[in-house]
Amino acid sequence: MFSFFKKKPPAQPAPAAPEAIAPTPPPAAEEPSRAGWLQRLHQGLRKTGSSIAQVFTGTQIDDALYEELEAALLMADAGVKATQYLLDDLKRRVKEAKATDPQAVRALLVDALTELLRPLEKQLTLTDAPPTVMMVVGVNGAGKTTSIGKLTRHLAEGDQKVLLAAADTFRAAAREQLSIWADRAHVEIVSQEGADPAAVTFDAINAGRARGCDVVIADTAGRLPTQLHLMEELKKIKRVIGKAQETAPHEVLLVVDGNTGQ
Repeated sequence: MFSFFKKKPPAQPAPAAPEAIAPTPPPAAEEPSRAGWLQRLHQGLRKTGSSIAQVFTGTQIDDALYEELEAALLMADAGVKATQYLLDDLKRRVKEAKATDPQAVRALLVDALTELLRPLEKQLTLTDAPPTVMMVVGVNGAGKTTSIGKLTRHLAEGDQKVLLAAADTFRAAAREQLSIWADRAHVEIVSQEGADPAAVTFDAINAGRARGCDVVIADTAGRLPTQLHLMEELKKIKRVIGKAQETAPHEVLLVVDGNTGQ
C-alpha cells in the first residue's frame, strides 16, 4: 500500500549560540608630554651652551681645542662663514692677550661674539610726537601676530598706551587672534570685517591720536615677495600711514623664522 503522506524529516538540533567575543580594548593613549615649549627651549639652549662650554674644560690651548670649538659652533648652527670668522678672530685675540688658560679663551670668545653682534643691536625708540606707528610685516606663518602680542605686552607693562590695528583682513580668524592678544594685554584694537587694510590702518592712527595713545601697531597679512599684487598692497598701506601721520611709519618690523639658515 502506498502512503500519500511524507515522513517528516528528523528534527535538527538547534545550533549552539556563538561564544561571545570580548571586545579588544583600544590602545592606551600616549601620555602627552608635560614639558611645555618654554621648558624645551631652555633645555635646547642649555644643551647648546654646555656643548660649547665643554670645549674649555681642558688644560691646553692647542689645535684640538679649536677643532672641538669649530664642531660645537657648527652644531649650534653658527654657520660655516661665521664659524671661520670667529675662529680666526679668536686666535688673534688669544695671541694678543697671550692667554694660556682655556677659560681665558672662553672669555675672549664671549668678547668676539659680542663685538660681532653689536652692530645689529638697535633700540626701539618712541617718537616725541605720539603716536609712534609700527608696521609689522613678514611671510606667511612667521609669527607676526604672536610677536605683536609679546611686543604689546612689553610696552603696556612699561606704561605705554598701545592701540592695535587689525590690518590683516585676508587670513581667516586673524582679527580674532589679534583681539585675543589685545584682551590679554588690556589694550584697545581697531578692527573692521572685510575692510581695506590701508583704511583700517588709517582709522587706527587717527583713533590712536584722538585717544592719546603712545603706540599704534599695525598687523599686516603674510605675503611672499613674489606675490607682486600683495607687495603693492603693502606699499599702499605704507603710503596711507604716511598720509595719516607725517614721518610714519616710524618702525617697520620684519618678522622672520628663527630657523632660517645661514
